[in-house]
Amino acid sequence: MNSVVSLADSSYVARARGGDHQAFTQLVEQHHVRVWRFLLKYVGNPHDADELVQETFMAAWQRLPGFRGDSQFSTWLLGIAFNLARNHRNRNHAKHCEVALPEDDFLETLLIACPDPLHLMCQKSTLTALDRAIAGLPEEMRDVMRLVKLDGLSLEQAASVLDKPVGTIKSRLSRAKEQLLGDLKDYLS
Repeated sequence: MNSVVSLADSSYVARARGGDHQAFTQLVEQHHVRVWRFLLKYVGNPHDADELVQETFMAAWQRLPGFRGDSQFSTWLLGIAFNLARNHRNRNHAKHCEVALPEDDFLETLLIACPDPLHLMCQKSTLTALDRAIAGLPEEMRDVMRLVKLDGLSLEQAASVLDKPVGTIKSRLSRAKEQLLGDLKDYLS
């Protein structure tokens, strides 16, 4: 399926590079949701994610003539989004961003679906500890961990997004896992 998407993307990219706005609109429609979800994970605020999605696609349109095709269009696009999210995070470092909690009726449904509230509370506690541990990683390790383990990018794609060699990505991922295991040993035993 990825090869089909890649072929469609390459066709739209070629047409968009030639000035075809409709082809670029197709690319936006195909990748909008993935880019928004990716950005939401980094900025934690749906409104900010919306703004950054717009900035991502505007930057992509402007930089499209420079797209060499060394990576998939989607990877290149996530690289733009990643850099914008990092800049946003650095500008707003004083603000603590959190993903908005679901509405009460959603939580009620979740509690009804989970017959063991103690189990749910333990899961929440573990996820909170994991979130803190990831936030405590050095930025270069945190970024690799998020891209590979949370966003599902391959090592090669993460290397492309971060503009680093694959070996560096592997090393950072290994060190991040090691540090997380140490930080979470109380939760894992």
